[in-house]
Amino acid sequence: MAHGPYAIAKEDGVIFIENACPGDELELEIYDQRKDFAYAHIIELLEASELRAPEPPCKIHKICGSCQWQHIQYDEQLKFKQQNLTDLIPGVETPAIVGMDEPWNFRNKITYPVEVVGKTGRVKAGYFKRNSNELINVKHCPIQYSIFDEIMDALKEQMSTRGYPDKLIRHIMLRSNIDQSEILLCVVLRESMLDKEFRNKLRVDLNKIQEKFPQIVTTSINYNDLSTNVILGQKTEVHNGPGYITETFGGIKLEISTTSFFQVNTKQFLKIVEQIKSAILRTLSEEKGTSGSHKLLDLYCGIGTISLSLAKAIPELDITGIELVESAVENAKKNAEINQISTAKFIHGKVEDLASPEPSAQSPQPYDIVIVNPPRKGCTNKVLNDLGQLKFKQLIYVSCNPSTLARDAKHLEQFGFKIQSLQGFDMFPHSFHFETLAVLTRE
Repeated sequence: MAHGPYAIAKEDGVIFIENACPGDELELEIYDQRKDFAYAHIIELLEASELRAPEPPCKIHKICGSCQWQHIQYDEQLKFKQQNLTDLIPGVETPAIVGMDEPWNFRNKITYPVEVVGKTGRVKAGYFKRNSNELINVKHCPIQYSIFDEIMDALKEQMSTRGYPDKLIRHIMLRSNIDQSEILLCVVLRESMLDKEFRNKLRVDLNKIQEKFPQIVTTSINYNDLSTNVILGQKTEVHNGPGYITETFGGIKLEISTTSFFQVNTKQFLKIVEQIKSAILRTLSEEKGTSGSHKLLDLYCGIGTISLSLAKAIPELDITGIELVESAVENAKKNAEINQISTAKFIHGKVEDLASPEPSAQSPQPYDIVIVNPPRKGCTNKVLNDLGQLKFKQLIYVSCNPSTLARDAKHLEQFGFKIQSLQGFDMFPHSFHFETLAVLTRE
């Protein structure tokens, strides 16, 4: 398996094949021939690999863009992800990737694109077909919380009788806490198409669905008129409820709003945070001669999940979190108040501007430990160079993309950093994606 949706065959070059499994014997049709490699479709599965999953529970897994590896037995998926990590970051001993005991119904958030069908007015919502803009109307998704299927089915049926024009509704988002006792529903609209009639219809529909499913404690409307692939716009209006759901996460309470970033797999993220705690506690125990607080810098801190979890467990940490999204910073500050934590502060701004080697009132020096949890594109060279100039010994890097982690770790070698430990976590079962926790140290 490649680090992607493809299995690899070799004959006069490399052939990439979707929905194939190592050990399959296949008849193929090459549809894209390049100089050194090609892409192929499966015409016929002549002999199935013993690694294949016998009956994947999702009937559309071969075409849906969400799960690319559902046709492979789960234990084998973990082995392939482990091999991907070893291939991308060689020379570092890594334990087996941390999988899930039950790798289904784990997603705490979905965001479905929406389409209204022609003259019928039927509302479709789901995922896009792989490598296309064709929308699949999803009725059942086995990787998300099961209550989402029920809510979406009822909401689509209800909205299909209302005469909404196509393109008005861009997305429908659902997010839930881990016990599914609180759910947030958001409808993303093009505000330029929203007149008084459809605004009133939408409000009625939101009220009805909330009556039918009392677990929906917050409904909201987000406005996005931009012609980009960014889902949420800058403007969010709470229709009903407090504007958030409440999650209990490893001993802390978190308010999660429409625009808050929170990992989609709560159970696995808890495991990552526990391992971060262990790494920091080991470092502090090695510095037995020191006393007082230890300064920790948390970059791309979001709503403060990691910072506040650490502050609760390790009171001697003095934590500064930096985050670009202003609403996330407000969430983080509110979450600190809720949990009565005074040892963590949060700053709104670009990491590139505030993670500076020059001390300032907002970002004092020196730090003992730095955590980075960047987006898939990883850290910019400026951030990495600034980190190289900061006087600290331990860097904890949480990555959703091992390719950019490998690149950034290589960049940091020039400043004396080396990967001390590397651990993969299967945050996204049945896809090729996984999360990686790297601990880097320097003398």
